[in-house]
Amino acid sequence: MILRFVCDHDVDAAVAMMLRKAGHEAWTAADAGLYRAGDDDLTVYADNKGAVLISHDTEFSQRRRRNVIGKHIWLRCSEWDAADLLRQHLPELIPLLGIDRDLWIRVSADGLTLSFDWK
Repeated sequence: MILRFVCDHDVDAAVAMMLRKAGHEAWTAADAGLYRAGDDDLTVYADNKGAVLISHDTEFSQRRRRNVIGKHIWLRCSEWDAADLLRQHLPELIPLLGIDRDLWIRVSADGLTLSFDWK
């Protein structure tokens, strides 16, 4: 299954590169010309493109968990470790991201945490 991903401003471009090497479509907010786009605008953009939004931003990700819109991955690691952490969890993530519903996933060294419903 090939998925689409958009990386928030705070996500290292190496994450998008790793996802492309894994056979997915992936780009950064800057690649999309959204240099100054706010969090909510990125959420709408990703959802309109059928893409999963990836972010390190704690406040943004916690808001998305309370109000799940589209598909959102919250990376709980350093920026430098993000590509490796995501690569490690990709086999678990792909089937989950194929679910046709709004979804929030926290990805950390401890594993995955999911949320589907508004909290």
